[in-house]
Amino acid sequence: MAAPETVEVAIVGAGIVGLATALRLAAEGREVLLIDPNEPGSGASFGNAGTLAEYACMPVGNPAVLRQLPKLLLDPDSPFAWRWPAFFQLAPWLVQFVRQSLPAATRANALALAGLLAEALPAWEEMVKEADVADLLRRNGCLYLYRREIDFAKAAGGRALRAGFGVHQEVLTPGE
Repeated sequence: MAAPETVEVAIVGAGIVGLATALRLAAEGREVLLIDPNEPGSGASFGNAGTLAEYACMPVGNPAVLRQLPKLLLDPDSPFAWRWPAFFQLAPWLVQFVRQSLPAATRANALALAGLLAEALPAWEEMVKEADVADLLRRNGCLYLYRREIDFAKAAGGRALRAGFGVHQEVLTPGE
């Protein structure tokens, strides 16, 4: 089917956010075109298992990641894929990443994320109820596992930050 030449709203990406946005706008009577080369939900939403992470107010760029940055950049097995020929193109992004990983910026970014996430789950619950697919939404929580006591200790800042934003957390013993 050929896409119209003009449309009121065009949404690029048919993942969970794109689909939800399109659904909400269409319900408001807006003309919506959803653009994605693949099947709905097959991209990042599929890779993240459609997770709605209300607890994820800790930014990826944070002091702990900043301390690990040299290893992340130099380790060939790092999850951070870095192509050295692209260094000069990526350098401005890397500088900004470093700046946003400093403690004050991390706190400000966490505050912004917490504000966005605070109402996210109730909004999703309302939307799935309206769409009569409430059985597709499950509250499973999140489990962080630490192999060593030192790793658990290093994560204390993230736990404190989440607790400060009202994210319910429970620390379990190894036996539990």
